[in-house]
Amino acid sequence: MKLFRRLVAAGPSGVKPGELATQLDLQHNLVSYHLQPLLAAGLVTSERQGREVIYRANPIGVNRLAAALLDVSSGH
Repeated sequence: MKLFRRLVAAGPSGVKPGELATQLDLQHNLVSYHLQPLLAAGLVTSERQGREVIYRANPIGVNRLAAALLDVSSGH
């Protein structure tokens, strides 16, 4: 959740995985490990810029998740 919150807070500019590792005091491989399911779920996008990869929260995926959670909580 902390990693995802950082991506949301970064907004459209996104964050490099090394920055996430530093901000969250995590090893780089753990950041990559935790980003993979977020990417697979469509909650995060990645964009290669040269040798760097920028990760961003995907607003469409976040909205879909919120709608699904609200639907479940309302008993539908």
